[in-house]
Amino acid sequence: MKESIIKDFYNITMNGRLCYIFMCIERYLTQLYPERDWAPISKRMWQWTTHLWDESSDIYSEAVPEYILEFEGYEKTNELVYDGNLKIEDYDEITALFKDITNGDGDDEFCHVLKIPIDFGCICEGTSFKCAEPLVVELIVEIENILKKHDIRYPDKALLKSFENERDKPIECYEKEPGWGDFENTEYLSIILN
Repeated sequence: MKESIIKDFYNITMNGRLCYIFMCIERYLTQLYPERDWAPISKRMWQWTTHLWDESSDIYSEAVPEYILEFEGYEKTNELVYDGNLKIEDYDEITALFKDITNGDGDDEFCHVLKIPIDFGCICEGTSFKCAEPLVVELIVEIENILKKHDIRYPDKALLKSFENERDKPIECYEKEPGWGDFENTEYLSIILN
């Protein structure tokens, strides 16, 4: 399976790989918990491809149960986890979505699935494409295994065609390392927001 993923994603930018992870997460949420409106989570995910990744991970962290449910109550959570930057409306909206699904225990599957983008950001932060690539492949294997466990179909990888790049072309000294991709609005790939 891992070799297949390496081959399937070889010419897909890191931004495209992140989109694929988001597509998998959306399928997980909508298949296992179809009665909930996951738009607040999806909005936080898909904005990630339009900003610097460290800024985006801060916004997305509001959608990670392990973080937003770490402490009891809004005041303590806002102060100790979000440095006073979490709106009470956002706290109420997100915590209501997680009610009766998770208590924020980082070991449960639901928490693990929603933390994969944070793991992605940590892997990619301050490193080269070549160093990040094998670890990102592991994340894709993880999320696909979770989908497989629940008999959820994988997203269509053909949707990532626009994220192809020529990663083996020589780099001029003024060019950035190939493989990362450019910032762009990718919400059109969302099955929740469209």
